[in-house]
Amino acid sequence: MKKSDNNHLPELRKRVAKASTGPGVYRWLNAKGEVLYVGKAKNLRNRLKSYLPAGQAGVSPAKDASLGPWKESLIQKVADFDVTVTSNELEALVLESNLIKELKPKYNVLLKDDKNYVYVRISVQDAFPNIEIVRRMEDDSAKYFGPFLSASSLRKLLDVLQAIYGYRACKRSIDALNKDAKTTLSKACLEYQIGKCCGLCVEAVSHADYKRTVQHITSFFKGDHKETLQRIQKEMQDAAANKKFERAAVLRDAFQYIQSLQQQQQVVSDTTGTNADYIGVVLQTEKAQVVLLKERGGKLVGELNFALGGQADTVESVLDQFLPQYYSTATDIPSQVFLGTSIEQVSVMEAWLTERKGARVRIAIPERGKKSKLLLMAEKNAQEKVQQQLARWEAAAKNTEQALTDLQKILSLPELPKRIEGYDISHHSGTETVGSMVVLKNGKTANDQYRSFTIRTLKEGQVDDYAALKEVLKRRLLHLVRNLKEEEKAWKEEGVTFGKARKKEQEDIESIMQKNAEHFHLGSVDYKEFLVARKNEQLVGFVRLYKHPNKVLELKTLWVDEILRGHHLGHTLCHKMMKPHPKEKVYISVYPKYESYYTEMGFQYIHQVPAVISKANKAASQRGGKFTEGTVLVHLPSTRKTDTSLSSRPDLLVIDGGKGQLNTVTRVLEELKLDIPVIGLAKREEDVFVPGRKTLVPFPKDSQAKFLLMRLRDEAHRFANRHRTSRSKKAMTHSVLDDIPGIGEKTKKALLQEFGSVEQMQNVPDDQLRVLLSPQQLAALRKLA
Repeated sequence: MKKSDNNHLPELRKRVAKASTGPGVYRWLNAKGEVLYVGKAKNLRNRLKSYLPAGQAGVSPAKDASLGPWKESLIQKVADFDVTVTSNELEALVLESNLIKELKPKYNVLLKDDKNYVYVRISVQDAFPNIEIVRRMEDDSAKYFGPFLSASSLRKLLDVLQAIYGYRACKRSIDALNKDAKTTLSKACLEYQIGKCCGLCVEAVSHADYKRTVQHITSFFKGDHKETLQRIQKEMQDAAANKKFERAAVLRDAFQYIQSLQQQQQVVSDTTGTNADYIGVVLQTEKAQVVLLKERGGKLVGELNFALGGQADTVESVLDQFLPQYYSTATDIPSQVFLGTSIEQVSVMEAWLTERKGARVRIAIPERGKKSKLLLMAEKNAQEKVQQQLARWEAAAKNTEQALTDLQKILSLPELPKRIEGYDISHHSGTETVGSMVVLKNGKTANDQYRSFTIRTLKEGQVDDYAALKEVLKRRLLHLVRNLKEEEKAWKEEGVTFGKARKKEQEDIESIMQKNAEHFHLGSVDYKEFLVARKNEQLVGFVRLYKHPNKVLELKTLWVDEILRGHHLGHTLCHKMMKPHPKEKVYISVYPKYESYYTEMGFQYIHQVPAVISKANKAASQRGGKFTEGTVLVHLPSTRKTDTSLSSRPDLLVIDGGKGQLNTVTRVLEELKLDIPVIGLAKREEDVFVPGRKTLVPFPKDSQAKFLLMRLRDEAHRFANRHRTSRSKKAMTHSVLDDIPGIGEKTKKALLQEFGSVEQMQNVPDDQLRVLLSPQQLAALRKLA
């Protein structure tokens, strides 16, 4: 093969772009499926990308000098790759080492040995156990814990445990006492004299106390940190009470260090020599993906994955059929098989496996600990295989083209659905409700076209997916009908025109405002501030843009004649009035019952109302009359910019849900007079609903079209969850100080470090705050009280 002839590279690049960004182990495979190279990575996607540069002009990507000779040779032969996702880098290191020893890949020239990591050895078989660091596990009766990534980090941990338990005894005393427990050493060792030996050598500690301390250390390495942390807290309190502050500081540091320890690794978290299989199953498009992790001698030594054919309804049915088929030919049957769910006739399956193995085999569902974590790892990797199948399918252009053609035919679409949009709603018990819009262009994900929506019309804690979906679709689809020139043209056809108010219309405006006093501030009126709508020279609508001090703009006094209400004339008036101010925020005060009308227009809720608006509203309310203070919203300059994604017309809308969600969207389309095909895709049975049809849409078995829809739906769900998680994190760190103009992260941090909280700041004299705040910021802070 010539160096430029590896035709697999373009497809591999597309698939690598969909790989996990977490830690794990990767395997490069040749065309026969043989493993060429095993490696580990902190970020799998980035590491895999480093093997597949796009190449320079006139240079084959497979012949890139920057790769080095061995990588260049490897890339000539790769045809596929596989990954195993782990929870942390240590797991990846251990698994990489185990796989290299097991598989002996051609390009792993520097094969790893056990000196990559270290263990804690506790000689529990001795009368006086010794605790030491070793690099190899021996076939003895001692207990081994690990592996640990480095000897230095393990020494630090043992030093911390020494500070708590004082467990160390000199080697001289342990060796002598293990030979003869009645031995008495005539002289204290040097370590005891300098405080690094517990005094076992001179009976400063009893045999029973020493063994009890070793049991505490053993429990700690088994993962039980509770007793150790409780002991530290008690000793720390005692030390502080007795004014032994140096000892208290040492204990505090030990407490913090133990709390910061990473979660115990799952790949090799004990040394008991366990032989087990962990079987993870994921169902996708009625197909099953199975990943089997093999643990032998306490080490994870292999991963097998199976993309099963046929039809499957549940994970249980997959396991019922998979287990006998796999183990009927397997030559290596373990003592334990761990599953994520129960199967029928467990005892029958256990008896059959026991007979095949010639020794007892147990089938179980792990509930906690290492076994549960390894099963979760198997399921996580099954999901990763599914994602790689999706990426492999997407990389094949023919599949995409066929899916779009089938979709057009099955749904009777007027044209090929080149742009498909998928929608989903996500919330956490009614909080941080968000919506997502994801896009497929020509069957491929178009990430730059994705948009997210923070729901504005639902109150905190309110759960209403229909209302949220209605808001998302309305806000999105309004971009297709909200064209100011087209709106004016349509109103002109109805006999309605727009223009600045005339002097002679001053009295008409005042009269209308008087009749609608409950909606307006009844102060002085200047006709020059008004934009009006006329029909047959009669006023049918008006709005004004009021300029407060400090250049704060506020839309006020929006009115539409009753005969034209409900047709969005008010929207046209507001947009036309805001058009000359493309770079400025525009505020508006509204009653709660009208909030949805303005949020549809693009107005948003705000945390901090400008002081001039708040002051004006309070003054108007205090003057009496029917006016009462309402909610203040803002229209941001970014909202008035043209969005290339939202201004593009979709060929098909896909809604996550069934008939209820579909009917909600259909009503939005009817209200906006838009004729866009829409379908609903329900999660549970992957049923497809279309408007006006009582029965489900039938899709052929193994339909690429349905597979495309499910991929879109799952992507919308993922994107919605990511946006909600991001908002939740921001909400956790939000402070009212963030709402004061000019206070950034640095000033906020300085304020909180100096005064502790906003409540404390309110009790501090002005001169202390002026050191960090300007007069305007100080005034804004005082208003928070």
